[in-house]
Formats: sequence, structure tokens, C-alpha cells
Amino acid sequence: MRRGQTGLAAVQVWLATMAGLAGGTARAEATPPPRISIDVGAGYESQSAPLIQLSPESTVVYLPGLQRLNGAHVRTAVQGFADTALGAGVSASVAGDATVKRAPGTPDLDFLSLSLQPMLHLPVGTASIGVGLQLQRMDVARHPFRNTRGVTANWTWPASDGLWAVVAETGSYRHKGELADLDARASALIVQRQFNHPLPGIDGMDLAASVGRERNVHGFRALSHRSAMLSASAQWTWLGAGWSAGGSWRRARFEDTAFDGEPPRDDRTTLLDLSAQWPLSSRQSLRVELNDVRNASSTRLYENHYRKISVALRQDL
Repeated sequence: MRRGQTGLAAVQVWLATMAGLAGGTARAEATPPPRISIDVGAGYESQSAPLIQLSPESTVVYLPGLQRLNGAHVRTAVQGFADTALGAGVSASVAGDATVKRAPGTPDLDFLSLSLQPMLHLPVGTASIGVGLQLQRMDVARHPFRNTRGVTANWTWPASDGLWAVVAETGSYRHKGELADLDARASALIVQRQFNHPLPGIDGMDLAASVGRERNVHGFRALSHRSAMLSASAQWTWLGAGWSAGGSWRRARFEDTAFDGEPPRDDRTTLLDLSAQWPLSSRQSLRVELNDVRNASSTRLYENHYRKISVALRQDL
């Protein structure tokens, strides 16, 4: 696993959870048909980090320049959502995602993610409460990396101009083999505000704030941290396409450092995303996406810059 991608994966899980709330707030008694979509695409990504070597005493020595990892990839993703009414406003849903990315010339960029989220939704006045499970498996560089098992609860309230949502989740991270030292317990609290047509020319806007805690189960304080994140995104229509631009800033403060003489590790991560999606038919669309992630750290070893551009064809079944 490339350094810095662990935090990014966590951020992506949080954002996917929040995005799913908007589609699951208003529920009719009639059971809608399952929604399934398939994305097939290709792209190019790169990652740079400090160039290092280990001394005979196993001390990290920083060298001039950067180590770089880059290459083209192909990607396939299948997403599904099913919802059934149980009566009296109660419903049950299940959301799933399977993503496979292969970089033939750079296997270190290969990625696999399988996730499942069954939930029960209960009406509370004009709001809704959901309780469910978070199950996920991630492979990196064609090797097992992490299994996540957790519980999630959310509260959503439709406002006249959009939506309020609060998500709380807790779970465990488990790793195999030599990565078992990364095993941890994690929890997060997320608050989101979604606006419909907040400004002329803007179709929607999302603001979110979150705090999290990750504690290493083996007591390694250099792998335990607290974090906070702020996010904002906007959606609009232009040139026949649906556009989306977003940015996030995240800070993670670790309890200790792995290197003698250095202060506890302190990371600051900036994420920027831009995408455009053109409808080709009622069930097909073409999506172009740019992603940029920079991680600055008080421990130079963890500094990195990740960039990706991708094009995908989406088919709704």
C-alpha cells in the first residue's frame, strides 16, 4: 500500500456514505425496483513521495529528488441499491459496490474494493433514522490489505431547501500477515448540509464536517490518531453536461512518532475533484473526472502527491 492512501480510503468511505443519504431520505410505501449501474473506464494516475533509503542501522535517509509511481489503468465498477417497504413507513435497504482497477504496466496501482451496507430505516416525525452494517474488503497491489466491519447510524431531515444529515459509525480494521500491526478500531461523526439551487446557476451544494478517531489495537501510538475534515462541493449544468467540483481539507494528529527525536506526526491533506458527465441516452452517460490529493506531514516520509484523470462509460440497468 502506498503511503497516504489509507487516510484517503477512509475519506472516500465517509463521502460515499453521505452521498447515499440523499437518495434514501424520501420513501414511499411502494417498493421501487432495484437500481444497478455499471461503469467501465480507463485513466492515468501518478503518485510521488520522498526518495529514501535505509541505512545499515535501519535509519531512514532522505535523498534528493522524488520517487514516482505512475501508469495507465482500466477500471470496472458495479453499484447497486435495493429498497423494500415493510409497512408503517419502515423500510429496509441494501447498497453494494464492487470496484476493480488494473494497471497492467504498474501492478502497485492495482486496487480492489468490495462493500455491502444493509440498513433499516425508521420514520421519526418528518425525519428518518437508519441503522445498519458496514462491510468492506480492500486489496492493494494485488494483495489483501484491509477488511472493515462496522456499525453505522444516520439521522436525516428534509428541509425546505435541501437536507440535513448526521452519520455516526464505528468499526474495526483488520489486516493479514505482516500488515497486522495496522489493526485498529475507528469511529467517526459526520454532519452534512445539502442545498438545492442555493445560487443562480448552481443546482446543488453540499457542506460537511467530520471528526474521527482511530486507535491501534496493539497499542502503537504512532499509528493512532484523531482527525477532522471539512468538505464542500457544488453541482451545475453547462454545455449539456452535469458538472461537479469539490474540495476537502483534513488534518490528522497522531499520538506519537515512529522516529526518535521527531515531534508526533501531524498530517494535513487537501483533496480536489472535478467531474463532468454527459448523457448519451436515458440510461447511458460518459463521465470525465480529475482528482488531486496532497498530503503534507510533519514526518517527511508521509508526504505525497496523488493525481488521477479518468474517463468512464456508465450504463444504468
